[in-house]
Amino acid sequence: MKRFLIVLVCTLLCAMPPAGARKKPVLHRVFATDRFDIDRILSRPYDSEVPFGASGDRVWATSPQGWAFREGIQLLYVTNLNVFDLDIRVDGQKYVVGQATYFPSHVHLQGRPGVERIASASFTYITDRVENPLTRPFRPEKRWTCWSSGQRSDWYAVHLGVPQTLTGLELYFFDDQPTGGCAPPESVQVELYRDGRWVVESIQPFTPSPGKNVLRFTAGRVERVEQIRLTFQHRGTDRYTGLYGFEPLVATQDTPQDAPLRPDVTVEADKWITQEDVLVARVTLRNHGKTPCPVALRMISPFSETAEGFEEIHRVADIPLYLIGGGTDGRRRAPRFVTDLPPGQTRHFTFACAVARAPDEARGQLRRTLTAPDPLRAHVRAYQAWFDQNIARFECSDPHTTKMYYHRWYLLKKNSMRPRMGALRHRTFAEGRWTAEWYANVISYGAPHQIREARWLRDPSYAWGHLQTWTENPGREGIFPSHVTPRGAQGGQYTDWIGATAWDVYLVHPDRSLLARVADPVARNAQGWRRVYGWDNSPLLVVDSHWWTGMEWQPSFFAFAGHQTGGGDGTDRKFMTPLRRVDLTAYNFGNAQAAARIYRELGRDADAATMQTLAEETRRALLEQMWNPQTKWFHSLRAQDNALSPDKEIIGLYPFYFQLPPAHQGYEAAWEIALDPKFFWTPWPVASTSRDCPAYAQNGWPVGPGGSGCMWNGPTWPHANSLVLTAMIHTLRHYAPCALTRQKLYELFLSYTRAQFRDQDPTYPWTGEYYNGDTGQWKTDQRDYNHSTWIDPLITGLIGLVPRPDSVLEVDPLLPEGTWDYYVLDGQHYRGHTVTIAYDAQGGRIAPGFRGYAVFLDGKEVFRASRPVRMRYDIEKRTLVKEAEAQRGGTATLTVLMTGFRSMRGRAQVALFRSAMGFPNNSQQAFRTEEAPIVNGVARVTFTGLPFGEYAVAARHDENNDGRLNRNALGMPTEGYGFSNNARNPFGPPPFGAARFLLNTAELQIEVRIRY
Repeated sequence: MKRFLIVLVCTLLCAMPPAGARKKPVLHRVFATDRFDIDRILSRPYDSEVPFGASGDRVWATSPQGWAFREGIQLLYVTNLNVFDLDIRVDGQKYVVGQATYFPSHVHLQGRPGVERIASASFTYITDRVENPLTRPFRPEKRWTCWSSGQRSDWYAVHLGVPQTLTGLELYFFDDQPTGGCAPPESVQVELYRDGRWVVESIQPFTPSPGKNVLRFTAGRVERVEQIRLTFQHRGTDRYTGLYGFEPLVATQDTPQDAPLRPDVTVEADKWITQEDVLVARVTLRNHGKTPCPVALRMISPFSETAEGFEEIHRVADIPLYLIGGGTDGRRRAPRFVTDLPPGQTRHFTFACAVARAPDEARGQLRRTLTAPDPLRAHVRAYQAWFDQNIARFECSDPHTTKMYYHRWYLLKKNSMRPRMGALRHRTFAEGRWTAEWYANVISYGAPHQIREARWLRDPSYAWGHLQTWTENPGREGIFPSHVTPRGAQGGQYTDWIGATAWDVYLVHPDRSLLARVADPVARNAQGWRRVYGWDNSPLLVVDSHWWTGMEWQPSFFAFAGHQTGGGDGTDRKFMTPLRRVDLTAYNFGNAQAAARIYRELGRDADAATMQTLAEETRRALLEQMWNPQTKWFHSLRAQDNALSPDKEIIGLYPFYFQLPPAHQGYEAAWEIALDPKFFWTPWPVASTSRDCPAYAQNGWPVGPGGSGCMWNGPTWPHANSLVLTAMIHTLRHYAPCALTRQKLYELFLSYTRAQFRDQDPTYPWTGEYYNGDTGQWKTDQRDYNHSTWIDPLITGLIGLVPRPDSVLEVDPLLPEGTWDYYVLDGQHYRGHTVTIAYDAQGGRIAPGFRGYAVFLDGKEVFRASRPVRMRYDIEKRTLVKEAEAQRGGTATLTVLMTGFRSMRGRAQVALFRSAMGFPNNSQQAFRTEEAPIVNGVARVTFTGLPFGEYAVAARHDENNDGRLNRNALGMPTEGYGFSNNARNPFGPPPFGAARFLLNTAELQIEVRIRY
């Protein structure tokens, strides 16, 4: 009996919810257990290949090694700064970093006695690091180069930390020939530092070659060395030197041993960058022994010294940024400390550098950091609080997807910035806070992805702010520029659809005042694209260089030259052909369509009509000229004569992203091609170019010379996958059944998710630039690359929260049934409300007692089912719109586009019917009627506030303005007419059933062809 009671008690204890379940839920969340620790979820071992996580409004870091921030610090457009490091000594022994652990908010370091090599160079290319060649494993992608230094010789120096006796060196030279800019040097000169100066050392002759090279001192000499400098004479007239391995050949074992002199003393540290742009390193010393231990700590900085630390000024776009640093032991301020650490005691030393627009602001931030009793704890709390306040908690039965969710939010936060300098007044986003100066820019090509992701943050200033960065800094003719700096619009242009995202933001964060502020710039942007790049006033827009598409080396640009590129950068006009592009044209359709919607929302009907006309002209031209029914694909055109390019590129699916093609007219056949392994569906889909293209390759360019860097002739790009995923979502919801299925949507989402882990290792989430479609291996060293969406298709597609312009909450999950056993999105902000969506097939994984499928609004359950299904709930009426009542439960906007007019005389008239009564001739019995002018052969009317249900449209061309359809003596119409579904009847007007269509979405557009 006693044993039974013990077992019963243990069973009950195990069945009890965890301690967290008894706590109040985090604000905005339904389930009390829905707490997450972003540091715990994304922690990993830290080394020079792991990007630094914490960042500020103006400051971020690459992957600074050492105790603090001695390299790799970026201040907006000032790159690779050495701000400060620390020299730490215990009982006279120097301590260096041994092991390190990465957390998104900070890095934790553990020290050990030893020496540390430190490198410097005459020039370091911005995407590389001078320290890279010092640590194994030696790999070409982990290199130093002096590419683009402008010199024909450059030097690379290493301080070994302590004198060592050497016989020579092993050097590993980087080589990216024939297409790159680096090759082994012509020659190498070796210098050793002696008696305060550099002295040339004689070496045995050798010919530098790619990979490993053994360099030895002449006549078998050995040298006592502490510093070495290598001067490279670069090869040819335009090549530079790269080094990815530096290893001294030691003659005697005279290097310091790693055994600590005081094993009873431990040295640890943490370093981070606050949101307020303060770089902090906090050292913790513990004496576990029984005797005092002398310790010494010193800040090392290249900046000007002061009594309490150092100061420096850096200018960004002629705007000064003040850097002021110092340290404290908790008792006094100083840049260095020498003291005894008593037995059994722990001491903390905090060192920091603040960056601000004014000296007093920097000093204040520094003072607050140094006087805080526990600045690390305060920072970690603030970092976690940002996620708690802004994002929903998510978990599902697929651990890769769960982890990627938090990684993608971390990625967006890391790349967010708020410079408040010059033209950068709002919150905005960089494309990549990793290594390259260019990617740290505010770049237009990635901006639509960033806005679509950021709209799901609770704080609307991120999405609206980034949008306003563009609308307040237009370039030529109103077109948004390639990038924005504190000076304003810079560079030329990239193809983009920023204007289209203005409506996307409004659907989630409705703010009419901000919508009104961006409306005109969004419209001018769309009109500017048409005016400047619609050569001969065509709505099919021209791109005259593959470089400003953002998708370089696309085969269609070279198709008319047999895919020969001519080498170089591929801009020789004998080979590269200006094209009317599917992508840019589709983008501008989205821009114009959004402008029309915005103007209608603001009550500016005349402006809305103008923009809708631009959109419809674009739609019609793209469908008529770019669709090839034989290949079932949208193709770009040669600009000079509108000849179809033979190449199928992934941009052929982009029109579906904007719901440009009409449904039920055969365009859905494109998905047969997209999903076919013979064309686009590679093992790691989707290919950027179809496999049947002669220029298709996963590596290089297979036809003659040319093709380097960003390759769009086959590899898989997150940018394209993002667009295709959203196109899939729209197709599944709004188009006819076709080859595309929910399973294929999930298959692409899962592949894309898995690829965003280094070598598919779940420890290392890594979002890069593009990857090999056969292997899933990344092809560039960019990390934390902010140029795609992933959260948006997860929320709007798989989980199914559908953004709408009305008061109906719609959830339409597209996740294939049985894919995930459970999932929860708890606390998602939407239109001023909080939405929670949860599913647990078995029960008990999300919360004790919860099983099945439920949707909560503002903490109250509004829908329950056994499995995920589509639901709609009217927020204002507080009633569930059941599927059987859908036809009378929602409201929608219907746009009727009429084409085929033989003249622009008179008016177009539309009668909208809800039943067969009176259809099609008796407009007195129609549900509604409207008329519109005919402009450039097109007319458009819009009906708003329509109840969901079945309708039919009868349209006519009242050419003589007499208000009726004129007929001849035989009763045949002499004026134009048309019907929805383009219904026809050889014996008279078609019946209501032939023209009937279902209106059950917030917005629908149909096209009616006028016949005579």
